[in-house]
Amino acid sequence: MKHIFTWRHVSIVAVALVMLTAFSCKDKKPAPTNETGFEMSMTNADSTAVVQLVEQFFGYAENEGYTEAAAMLFTANTHPDSLYTEPEPLDNKQLNKMISKLKLLKVKSHHIDYIKFNQTYLNEVKCTAYLSEVTEGPDVIKTVFYFKPVDYMGAWKLCLMDSHSGDHGVVDADKRDSVANVYEGQMREKNIKKLESNK
Repeated sequence: MKHIFTWRHVSIVAVALVMLTAFSCKDKKPAPTNETGFEMSMTNADSTAVVQLVEQFFGYAENEGYTEAAAMLFTANTHPDSLYTEPEPLDNKQLNKMISKLKLLKVKSHHIDYIKFNQTYLNEVKCTAYLSEVTEGPDVIKTVFYFKPVDYMGAWKLCLMDSHSGDHGVVDADKRDSVANVYEGQMREKNIKKLESNK
């Protein structure tokens, strides 16, 4: 009799534990996310479109197509009442300034450090542009480009971030390295999956 009572006692405790676990799992709320609704709605097509714009820009710049590279750029509206309006192509003064800058820099190669989506009008791409043939070591010469891609009615426009006109980025300066590390990890994982699917 004592033996039966012990097993019954054990089974009651086990059932209670299972029920307690089920209730505690049910009560758990999803972990909070810092992603905006727009960011969560992004697809591979959006990322690909932005990457293609950046690659095309540097493709021109690295092959001395400075006019073509500059002609790809737009100016985003930063006034609160104009955030959703269509970005404007660079005017002649801005165009000539950008052409001169690209001629002076003579970009040899580049690397996308990260892409951070936030809103249709507020996104950020950080790129390292190498001005020397080497990309590592003490002889490397490099600079940074910050782009502000804007999604206007489903079409992406490549804007440059202009802090002089009150433009601001998505990522805080002290968090850029960590965002770059996360992006690098995501790209590595994506490439691994692509390789595995091609096997």
